[in-house]
Amino acid sequence: MKWVVFICLMASATCLAADKPKVATFPLGGNSPQDLRDQIGFSIRTKLDRDGEYDPIAGVDMTDMAADAKTPLTFDTTPQTIKDLADGSGAVVLIWGDVSPSAGGDLLRLKRLDLRVKDAEASEYTSTIAHPTDIRFSVEKFLEAIPGVTPFSHPNEEPVHHDPASDGLFSVNPNLVIDGDFASEGHWEALFKADTYQALISSDPPETDRVEILRFEPGHNVLAMRMCFDTAANSGLACLSDAIEIQPGVRYRVAFRYRSDGPSTHVFVKGYTLGKNIAGDAADREVFRTQVPPGPPTNGEWRQVEADVNPRNPSYPVQRLRIDLYTYLGAGSVMFDDVVLKAVGRQEAAATEPAGQ
Repeated sequence: MKWVVFICLMASATCLAADKPKVATFPLGGNSPQDLRDQIGFSIRTKLDRDGEYDPIAGVDMTDMAADAKTPLTFDTTPQTIKDLADGSGAVVLIWGDVSPSAGGDLLRLKRLDLRVKDAEASEYTSTIAHPTDIRFSVEKFLEAIPGVTPFSHPNEEPVHHDPASDGLFSVNPNLVIDGDFASEGHWEALFKADTYQALISSDPPETDRVEILRFEPGHNVLAMRMCFDTAANSGLACLSDAIEIQPGVRYRVAFRYRSDGPSTHVFVKGYTLGKNIAGDAADREVFRTQVPPGPPTNGEWRQVEADVNPRNPSYPVQRLRIDLYTYLGAGSVMFDDVVLKAVGRQEAAATEPAGQ
C-alpha cells in the first residue's frame, strides 16, 4: 500500500511539474505611442516564453481580458481590479502598468503581483526608455526579479546572420513585398494618430504630418514622410505594407534604404493570424512583432538596412506579415526606398531577433 501511495504521489508531482505557472501581462496604459506600449508588452511575453519557466498568456487573449475593465488600465489601477479581471484565467503572476513621455525618453512603470505568495503586495518597477533598444534591457531587469526566471544572455547581437546558403537565397528569391519600389498606389497604408489613408503619388514633397509616394526622379518613386516636432515627440508617422503571405518555419530577411534629415527610423515587421474581432467577424490579429535596428538621421545620405526575421508565436500560427515603416523622435523628412522581404531558409533552432525584442 505504501508503494501505491508513493507512486500516486510521484505521478501527481509529475503532472503538477508539467503545468507551468501562467503569467497575465495586461496591455500597458499611458500616453506614449501605442506601438511602443504594445512592443513592451510583447517583449515581456516573448522573453517569458523563451525562458521556459512560465506560460505567458497570449497578447490577443490579454486584450480581450482587459476589455472588461471599466476604465483604462494604468500603473495606478488597484491590485483587486487586476485580480478580478484575471479571475478564471489561471494566471498566478499578474503584470500591469503604463508608459508615458518624460524627460529623457519614456517612463515605464510596472507592477507585479504574485498570487502564490499569501497576502503579497504588488512590487513596483520603473525604468526610462531613451531609445527602443533600451526596451530589451528594461524588460529583462524587470523579469529577472520573478522567482525562477534565469538571467538573460545575448550571445549574438547581429541583426543578419550571413552564411553562404542564406545569402545565396536572398540574391535569387523573389521579393514578397507588394510594390516595394512604390511604383503605384493602393499598397501602402499611412497612419497618423487615428487617421488611416492610402499613400498617393505626388510630384511635390508631403505637407507636414503627411505620407506620400514622391516622384523622386524620372521613373523612380520613394515613400516620403514629413512631421513636425510635436508629432515626432508623440505619435510619429507610420506606413504599412500590404499583408504578405508566409510559410511556417521559414526565416526571412527584410531590407530597405532610407535617408533622413532629422527623424529616426523605427521599422517593425508585424505578424498576424486570422481570428475574430469584437463583432465576431474574421479579422487579422497581431501575434508577432520584431523591430529592425533603429536608424538615426543620415544628413540626407542614403543608408542600407537589413535584418533577419523569424516569425513565430508559441500559441498561434503566424500567417501574414506587414512591414511597418515607422518614424519619430526628430522633426523633418524621411524617405524610404527598395523595401524587400525574401525567404532565406529555415528558422534556426533558437532564432535570434533584433535588439528591440
